[in-house]
Parts: sequence; structure tokens; C-alpha cells
Amino acid sequence: MFKNVYLKTLYEKRWSILGWSFAMLITTLLIVAIFPIFRESFGEQLKNVPDSLKPILGEAGDYQKLGGFLELQVFAQMVFLTFIYGIILCTSLIAGEENKGNLQTLLALPISRSKVYWHKFLAATTILAIVSLAMLIGTLIGAALIHEPVSYLRVFQATSMQFLLSLALSAVAFSTGALSGRRAVAGTVAGIYTFGAYMVTALAGTAEFLKFANNFSVFKYLIGTHIFQNGIALSNALPLLILTVMALLIGWYMFVRRNIYSQ
Repeated sequence: MFKNVYLKTLYEKRWSILGWSFAMLITTLLIVAIFPIFRESFGEQLKNVPDSLKPILGEAGDYQKLGGFLELQVFAQMVFLTFIYGIILCTSLIAGEENKGNLQTLLALPISRSKVYWHKFLAATTILAIVSLAMLIGTLIGAALIHEPVSYLRVFQATSMQFLLSLALSAVAFSTGALSGRRAVAGTVAGIYTFGAYMVTALAGTAEFLKFANNFSVFKYLIGTHIFQNGIALSNALPLLILTVMALLIGWYMFVRRNIYSQ
């Protein structure tokens, strides 16, 4: 029915893509729609927030303009939904299929492990891009509904950065699943790193030693970077791309060499 693993994977995940994309669009739209309420009240409550928490919670002035609100309440928060979906998706594509016994059947066909590996991750990348696009559309529709001007370029750049962050964490989950053959292991490793990275970024302003550790946190390169003011900085995008590539190469190297788990 399908000429390659990439198209087959997209077809198998079609309902998941539709459901998550619709949920992201509606959720984003509703969050943007309440911006006027935040501008009138919530921003004033942040005047006494400690400096160490301002990268996470923002400052009072950020809630007086839509760009600041979007960066803090949409892209820095909704990214949790995209990377959670990405981790769930990527742990299912190889490790999940192997645990079910489906991967063994696929590899019995005249198709290389490398092609299976890269086609499945390319499908995951496409799916995350579609879900992120739904988030972008929801943002623009929400801004139009409340009659607030917003830069299309900045919204695209912010969406791109949250996509790169989600892709990096998804790559860690995908790679771990491919090299271990265990979905639970992949989910645990990705979950521990994600939680630890977020806590390091959230608390980096409170302790000196955490500032160094924060360099290894993916959240440093999205949260508090002021994309709506400065755009995308190469110094923020590059670490996410490097992590993605390194994780994928390690996973691929181990996947093509190890024994496949049999039920």
C-alpha cells in the first residue's frame, strides 16, 4: 500500500496527528483570547517577583504587550504539550513496535535498519511540525479575535524554536528507544532529563553552580530569550540542533548493530 516506512508511519498516526493538532489549535487560541484579562490584572501581581524567577514568570511589563504574553504563556508553556506528545510518539515508533513484535516483522522485509530508523524519525519530525503549525495558526487566529497586532515573523520564529526544543527531546526519546529496545527505558530517560533540565533552568538564578549546569538544559535556549524582541539567535538554535543530531547518530549506530528483542 505504501512505498516507504515514512508514509506508512504518517498513515498509521493520522488520527493522532488530527487529534493533537486540533487540541493545540483550540488551546492556543483560547489562551491568546484571555490576553486582555492578563494585561489588566495579572501583570501587576508580578512587580515583586524575585529576579531569579523572572525568566520563568516574566515581568509586569511583559503582560502589557501581546508579544511578551505569547512568549511567556504560549510558547514557553505550550511547549510542554508538544514535547510530551513528541516523547510519547517517538518511544512508540521503534521501541514500542519492538515490544509488540511488529518491528521484527518489518525488518524481515527487504528493507535496511537504517532506512527504518531514519524514515520513522523523519515521520516524527513531520508530525511535530504539523502540530506546531496548528499552534501557530491558533496564535494568529486568537490575536485576530482580540484585535491585537502581532508580527507574523516573530510568531513563526517562536514557533520554530519551540519546535526545535520539542524535536531535541523527542530525539533523545527516539534514540534511547532505538538503542535499548525498551519503551519504558526510553520514556524514563527522556522524562528524567526533561524534568531535571527544566528545574535547572528555573532555579539557575538562585545558585552559582546551576548557571553552568544550565548550559546543558534545552530550556535555557527558549525560556527568557525574548524572541519577540530579538528574533532567533544562532547561539540558541544551534545547541538544540546539535543535541538532536548527536542523539540520532548514537541511536542509529547502536540500532543497526544490536540484536532485536523477540517476544
